[in-house]
Amino acid sequence: MNEDNTTQIYTNKTILTNDAANESTGKMKIFEGIFKWISLSIFGGIVILNIIVIGLLMKQKKKSRMGFFVANLAYADLCVGIFHVLPETIHVWFEVDWNEFTCHIFYGYLAPFSFYVSTYAIVVLSIDRMNVVVKPLSPVTRLRIYKYGLALSAWILGSLLAIQYSVHTTYYPPQNFDEDVCLHEFPYDPEIRYFDVCVLIIIPIIFIITCYIMIYMAIHRRHTCKFMTSNSNSDGMHERVNFYAKMRTVKQLFVVSVVYVICWIPLFSASLLCYYNELQFGITYRVLVGQAPLNSLTNPIVFLLFNHNIFCKCRKSSNKNAIVLKTNSSSTNVKIVNATQL
Repeated sequence: MNEDNTTQIYTNKTILTNDAANESTGKMKIFEGIFKWISLSIFGGIVILNIIVIGLLMKQKKKSRMGFFVANLAYADLCVGIFHVLPETIHVWFEVDWNEFTCHIFYGYLAPFSFYVSTYAIVVLSIDRMNVVVKPLSPVTRLRIYKYGLALSAWILGSLLAIQYSVHTTYYPPQNFDEDVCLHEFPYDPEIRYFDVCVLIIIPIIFIITCYIMIYMAIHRRHTCKFMTSNSNSDGMHERVNFYAKMRTVKQLFVVSVVYVICWIPLFSASLLCYYNELQFGITYRVLVGQAPLNSLTNPIVFLLFNHNIFCKCRKSSNKNAIVLKTNSSSTNVKIVNATQL
């Protein structure tokens, strides 16, 4: 086993290199002691917050497309916590030995699978938001096959992309080394690194930017054509309420996308720098790599911040989703459009 050419996209305590040997042992022990509790806290936060989001969406009487795709993202982020963060916390930071099953199933397949699904759940959410704004009256986007097919595509793609990691996962029992070793060994090391940069960063960003360009063009075109009328009738008011609710969901998705890039770029930067010997495998490397799961922690936080009103059970008017608007001629009922109802 050539340790210098071993692909290490995801963290693993069992890869011992000459660079790690040069790291101060005292500093590493302090860092590991702190970071194992941070990792456990991240796992707890991912599980609790995403379960809260799923529970709140399931309690809503009126289901919506936005709520459906946000729940899809929450399920994917929950998988990141269970399939990646939890095994890493147990086996890496709390130093519980790997075994053949956990190595090949969790580290080999389910960890990369969860990352891929979480990434493309954001992409399909972007595509759906684009369709809501660009084609609001399209009958196709209202079909169940569209909704479930689009959401399922992220899971199918993730399951296919993770196969390569499962095939190239190797487990070495303790008798081969000082401790058990679980790692990915690729014969095409630089290629897989750049492949993941493309699949997990470049391609999703291209899709998301394209969706935002389409959304901007649609909004600009409608404003130019005076789509948002200034009359005081109920139809005009309803159109404006719908428009601002849609814009709120677009802003929410924009924040999710920016946080995604911020969390993932350090991982791939560290991976490539380490491969080209520009960065040692030590504290800095592990801090950079450890930021990736934070994306699954921040997604539910963003949702809850943008939709904090769903906590206000005391407001009966919010539960009924209706207000009464008085016009000069008569009183008219107009529904409040929540960001999660589109």
